[in-house]
Amino acid sequence: MGPVVNLSFYSYRFAEEVLASDAYRALRDEILGILNAAPVPRLAKPKTRTRAGRTYIFTVDQGALNRYLDGEFKGRGWELQPWIVEDKGTQLKADYKKGRVQIEAQFGNMARVIYDLFKLQVSYSRDLIDVGIIIVAVQSLAHQIDENIAHFERLVRELRYAKMSITLPIWVIGVSD
Repeated sequence: MGPVVNLSFYSYRFAEEVLASDAYRALRDEILGILNAAPVPRLAKPKTRTRAGRTYIFTVDQGALNRYLDGEFKGRGWELQPWIVEDKGTQLKADYKKGRVQIEAQFGNMARVIYDLFKLQVSYSRDLIDVGIIIVAVQSLAHQIDENIAHFERLVRELRYAKMSITLPIWVIGVSD
């Protein structure tokens, strides 16, 4: 499977303070327990890709990491893939939700994490959550998954400019090996 992860954190709009409150501390600790025990699963055979004469080697099994998170969150009573709106035609589903906390875990393309921010904002606007959490790889791990993978450093850098459009507290957690 690989080594256990290391974590980095960024608190947007006081998310860390919200999660440290009596109302949310147990959920925060549960999330940290899941992530602190997470393995960094490796591919049996690394993927290689050559672009502009340079060969890239990808060694992290993104699917196995997602399956680990699904199993751990489900095992602790979190809803998996709950609908955000009643209109099923939208396909707006969260990754995990428990109480008034929603989590989006994104180990795929950078464009998808922007969509995850949108889903969190919709849930917050509909008064379904009080705080959102986004779990992404840090840049060094993202480069081991594939090309243009969402990563902590870029999300933090760009989220700072969204004060007028992203209005909910979001705790960004970066996963590294």
